[in-house]
Amino acid sequence: MITPEDIVRKATNLYPAFLEAWLSGTAFFPRVIPSNKTLPDDLPTASRDIQALRAGSKEVLGFGYSVEWRDVRSRKHGKNLFPSRIFFETEADFLRTTGKAKDFQRFSSAVTRLRKDFPELVDWCRRHVREVVDQAESLDGLIEVLHYFRAHPRPQRFPRELPLSVDTKFIERHQQTLRAWLDLVLPPHTIRADEDHFERRFGLQYVEPHFFVRFIDDRLRDELAAPCDALSVPVSTLAHWQFESVTVVIVENKTNLLTLPRIERGVALGGLGNGAVLFRDLPWLATNALLYWGDLDVQGFEILSRVRTHFPHTRSVMMDESTLARHRALAMPGTECSPCTPVPTLLTPEEALAFSICLKDNIRLEQERIPQLLVTEVFGLLSPLVVRTEAHVGTVLRSALA
Repeated sequence: MITPEDIVRKATNLYPAFLEAWLSGTAFFPRVIPSNKTLPDDLPTASRDIQALRAGSKEVLGFGYSVEWRDVRSRKHGKNLFPSRIFFETEADFLRTTGKAKDFQRFSSAVTRLRKDFPELVDWCRRHVREVVDQAESLDGLIEVLHYFRAHPRPQRFPRELPLSVDTKFIERHQQTLRAWLDLVLPPHTIRADEDHFERRFGLQYVEPHFFVRFIDDRLRDELAAPCDALSVPVSTLAHWQFESVTVVIVENKTNLLTLPRIERGVALGGLGNGAVLFRDLPWLATNALLYWGDLDVQGFEILSRVRTHFPHTRSVMMDESTLARHRALAMPGTECSPCTPVPTLLTPEEALAFSICLKDNIRLEQERIPQLLVTEVFGLLSPLVVRTEAHVGTVLRSALA
């Protein structure tokens, strides 16, 4: 026999379905609660269960579930009233029983406002009920931000500079919700869909990461009127520099970058590790020779593959099986990765072999551990040539490593 506690539990489980019906305007009440209404065989237990069911019902409490009773003559229980249907008559009964009245008030108020101003968000609300409830107290600010971005897409200002009544940290605190909502309410052409970074995605200014730049050819430095050999430059500034017929070397380790040997018309960039996606913002990388030198480990090869996503002509330096084999004694334990980690798609066969060894043996050969004599030899063989073909790079490096 179902108990009042069972009814409350089942009703609570129906709450998401109730919200969906409310959103779609579908009738939800009266709502029958499927239940086992079979009474126990012994009369005292059956009588106790019936009394408990009645005591917890709307008939006694004035709210909650209703019970339809019918007269039944039973050999076991004699003539008595038996429950034939248990149901909630109204929304108020349902919400009070489940303890969701305040929760629903916040949800319905939020959705009503969003539906009026941003009907594009109704389906999202249906799929993210909990988040709508959690954001109810911040709804005024969220709606204000949405209206501003719809009127001023890609404002190119810092969030704290936007003429809004919310505090200066509001957008930062609510980035997850705002990203989902802005994706739905803004015209697609105002969103940088290939960008996960919130500010870059929606055209806000932010404290930019810097590339460390070192000129490894004095004449190139003088040609560009650079104030010194090495400097730190914001990404957006570096994007507007004009480099022509240069060899660009991307190096992850700063000390290695500072100790690179001279390369004719060479410039070195300090990489950003997993932020390597920012290289795509430097359009001149597509029209110059591009070399990448990173750690020989799972992460280093994954970064190399990501760089090639934007610049397929990128060639690696000392990131192959022969370099790994020659300096295996200098390797350290790597970062534990799943044995099922796939080989990055944009590696050459030699790079893929080195990747597989690093993954299988869990090792990392950090680039700063490679002897400087070899570094000088390898880059010396590359200079003064501007390297453009994989075949040429392979020939040069195999010669240096022989």
